[in-house]
Amino acid sequence: MSVALSAAGGLQVESERAGPEAPYGPTEERILSAALRLLGRRGVKRLGMQEVSEVAGVSRGTLYRYFPSKDHLLEAVAGYDERRFSAGMAEALAAVHGPTERIRTVVAFAFDYIRTHPARSLFESEPDFVLGYLLTHLAKLEEALLEQLGDAFDTLPVVAAGALSRAQLADVIVRLFTSSFIIPETDDRTLVQSILGLLLPPDPIP
Repeated sequence: MSVALSAAGGLQVESERAGPEAPYGPTEERILSAALRLLGRRGVKRLGMQEVSEVAGVSRGTLYRYFPSKDHLLEAVAGYDERRFSAGMAEALAAVHGPTERIRTVVAFAFDYIRTHPARSLFESEPDFVLGYLLTHLAKLEEALLEQLGDAFDTLPVVAAGALSRAQLADVIVRLFTSSFIIPETDDRTLVQSILGLLLPPDPIP
């Protein structure tokens, strides 16, 4: 994405991408990846554009052509992180078949994504920013979950019995994911198994 002034004085955004589903261009992705890593180490308030350009390996002029301000950069990083999550989940599910295995795969992927997130430590230094981000993006995370697992949810007892709708269940799961981001779990494997125990029917007794 590049940004330039139009003849009327407004900002015009030109993207390196062919469309909304196309991947980021290499320079744009390098900048966004560097900014995401730096957010975890420096925090939002201390994040500097000079440091982003150095870590990304681009000049300040190049950085500002893509993102004319720190606010533009932070907004783009949020979208980049959403895309990373959705793309990673789709890749994890690509070779998985059957509703139960798809659900197991998504739960395991989501908690691993949170556990290894480069900005997970940000909540310790700037909790207000993290909470605001999570509240703003909860709906998009739910949409990604429903897109990947909508029909698989129908096989779960709580949905099949009509106790919860697909959307209600997705909301509960996403809130569990985000609470894990805020309150780290000392044993992620046990937490994943506990959530799967709540979601999935018990294995048949042989």
